[in-house]
Amino acid sequence: MFDKLKLTDAEFAQIMGHEISHALANHTAERMSRAMATTLGVVAIGAMSDRPGVAMTGAAAAAQLALQLPNSRTAESEADQIGIELATRAGFDPDAAVSLWQKMGAEGGSGPPEFLSTHPSPGNREAALAALAPNMRQLNPRGKLASVHPVMIVR
Repeated sequence: MFDKLKLTDAEFAQIMGHEISHALANHTAERMSRAMATTLGVVAIGAMSDRPGVAMTGAAAAAQLALQLPNSRTAESEADQIGIELATRAGFDPDAAVSLWQKMGAEGGSGPPEFLSTHPSPGNREAALAALAPNMRQLNPRGKLASVHPVMIVR
């Protein structure tokens, strides 16, 4: 992906910030909790129905559209917001988040409608990040790169 999109260091920093943000925001644990609750609900609906297979299939589809996909898009948007801040504080240009999604949108082509996706559309991500960029620049107005400190791995 790095070579295919011809990413700059600042655009790559946006990706790294985004992925680190998922860990900081505990998105995996949130997703697991939702999955467990959804499974319990689907099984309960099946147990109360005289046609459990059909009821569970319908309940699982409804849960996917009403709960899982919107929450996944929310987590992605939250990771975008935290990620642009992390990258900016590290000294990278927040406008790189916008150019990254311009490249991703051009490369990805048309995807499914956003309500059927786990991620916001590239255009919506680009717009949201563009709106955040002016405030992000205030966090590091000179764009000074963060200091690099050696790390010792203890075995």
